[in-house]
Parts: sequence; C-alpha cells; structure tokens
Amino acid sequence: MEPASNDNAIPAFFYQLNASRARLKQAIQSRQLVMWYQPIVRLEDGCVVGAEALVRWPQPDGKMLQPDSFVPFARETQLLTSMTQWVIKQVFDDLGEWLCQHPDQYLSVNVEPDDLQTTVLLSHLLALCHDYHVKPQQIVLEFTESSMIDPYAVAPIVASYREAGFAIYLDDFGSGYANLSYLQAMSFDMLKIDKTLVDPLPGKSLMPQIIALARSLSLESLAEGVETPEQAEWLKARGVKYAQGWLYSKALTSRAFVNWCEPRYA
Repeated sequence: MEPASNDNAIPAFFYQLNASRARLKQAIQSRQLVMWYQPIVRLEDGCVVGAEALVRWPQPDGKMLQPDSFVPFARETQLLTSMTQWVIKQVFDDLGEWLCQHPDQYLSVNVEPDDLQTTVLLSHLLALCHDYHVKPQQIVLEFTESSMIDPYAVAPIVASYREAGFAIYLDDFGSGYANLSYLQAMSFDMLKIDKTLVDPLPGKSLMPQIIALARSLSLESLAEGVETPEQAEWLKARGVKYAQGWLYSKALTSRAFVNWCEPRYA
C-alpha cells in the first residue's frame, strides 16, 4: 500500500501561516497591541529612574501574549519593522508628555538587530523626540543578541544612534554565548544582566564574574528579575547600580506606572 499523501498538509500550513500573519498585521494597524511599563530603580536608594516598555498582544479569549511568542513570528513574516515603529510611537503617545515633564527619567524599548540594519528607525525616533520635546538621552534601545546577524555589520549603524544621543543597552546578558561577540564589535552604555543569573542569589552564581566584566569595560550594570530583598542587597553591595523586577513592581499600564512613580522620584 502506498503511503498516504501529505500534499494537502502543505497548503493547509501556508493558509494557517498567512492567516496568522494577517491577524498580526491587523493587530498592528488597528492598534490592538498594548504597552506595559516595568519600573527601573536605582539600588542605592530605590528611586525610579525610568521603565522598560513591554509590548503585549491581547487575545479574544482574554489571554495576553508575551512578546517572545509573537516577535519571532513578526520577524519571519516581515512585520518586525512596522511593529517596532508602532511600539515606539505608542510609547511616546503613552508617556511622551511624562518624559517631557521629567527630563531625568527615561524609557527603554526592545529592538532586534534586524531593526538596526538601516537608519529608518533613527529618523523615526528623532522626529518623535522633536514632536514631544523629549531629549534623545531619555530613550534607550535595548539590543537583544541574535546569532543570525553579524554584529560587525550593524556596528556602524548602532554607533550612529549613540552619536544622536540614544543610549544602547545589551539586553539579557549572560543568556547566550553570542553576547561576547557583540561586546567586541560595538559600544554599549549598559549591560542588562539576565534573570537566570539573578535567581540563585545570594547563592552560587556567575554574577561576580559578570559584574567584573562590566566594570572592566567601564559599563554600568542593571539586574533583571530581582524578586527578594536579599538579592537586592547582594547586588547593591557589589556595585550593581540599577535593578528591575517584582520586588519593586510588575509591568504596569502607563497610568498605573505614572502613579507608582509619584512617591519614588529622587
């Protein structure tokens, strides 16, 4: 007996792929995506210094999809650039006025190396800063390593963002071997240390070596996923300057974030 043909499975796969792409494209165009903001604090005194902007995709069943479940799909279906531009515009719509009123605060936005292969995003950012009277220094781009992109290829463009005043953070440091190649290829303003290295604290961790590496490169460090006072004290005692995590706050809506900040300014 001949094996059953799977010819019908291929069209079905592409139909599902196209339908999912259309859903995500519609979500971007009709502003169905939403932004939440997780505070970033200075460990020395617990004062807020800014927040990380986090995109979410609400679903019909009430679930809230996290970016790691749809950003890779956006990349594969050529929707990443339009989604990143929407995210940045929404950040300014949500908190541009707040940034203007608080020039010592900043917001960070996650970008993929794919986003930084041209200066299109740079022009978009500069225009928004001008329109909202926000300094480029108040916008941080969190750069996630990707083994698919040659860091030396994007280094000159990343340098142009820094020259324009935008800070560049290397996100999730310690989560992948490719981080080191990015450190060799380009300059950053901050290392964001991955939660997996924070979780074991104050027990055995590679954190001391990571802190020493950051210090040797004259980089500040920010610890992600801080959940206990013991972790915060350990980090502070060893010179880590900034932190974010549930010890301080989960991600908040823009209005809730502004209210959370009020008693916590330096």
